[in-house]
Amino acid sequence: MTIAPAEPGTDALGSHLLQEFDLAYEMILQLIDGFDEESARTAPPGHMPALWFLGHLMCSKDYVSGLYQEGGIALSLEFYEKWAGDCDQVDWENAPSLAEMLDLYKQIHQRLRELVGTLGAEDLHRASPVEIQAPLDDYWKTRLAKLGSALSLVQMHDAYHGGQLGSLRGALGMTVPF
Repeated sequence: MTIAPAEPGTDALGSHLLQEFDLAYEMILQLIDGFDEESARTAPPGHMPALWFLGHLMCSKDYVSGLYQEGGIALSLEFYEKWAGDCDQVDWENAPSLAEMLDLYKQIHQRLRELVGTLGAEDLHRASPVEIQAPLDDYWKTRLAKLGSALSLVQMHDAYHGGQLGSLRGALGMTVPF
């Protein structure tokens, strides 16, 4: 794993949060490693393509980042329309390349990571300063309404889809790296 060290001046809680925040991210990067352009865009029945996972995971990280950081979301609404739901909205022939999606995934993670690196215990209870606009039921809106809960939701989402990526790798005859 290539977990980045905590930023200078980060306290013990901040270091712990950064380590945990990077854990699922690193897992996703390892699971994506080994896919090429063709294999990243296809999947056997019952699975989503690897490229979809990157786009889908970016949507959740970007949305939480947009709720709690200045500047709102970084991804376009068109990106959300294609990648937030099931992969039936994706035009695979015109989708970004695997390298482009990996680069964007890293950028979106880094943007939210910058926030995580500044947090203290009191910040975890901070309410979202903006209204949650996503078409979600009340349970998910409640989970996103406080920063600590929203960050745990991002981690849970990454880990859940990491399991699916591992299953996809197995279905394609690839090994799971851990």
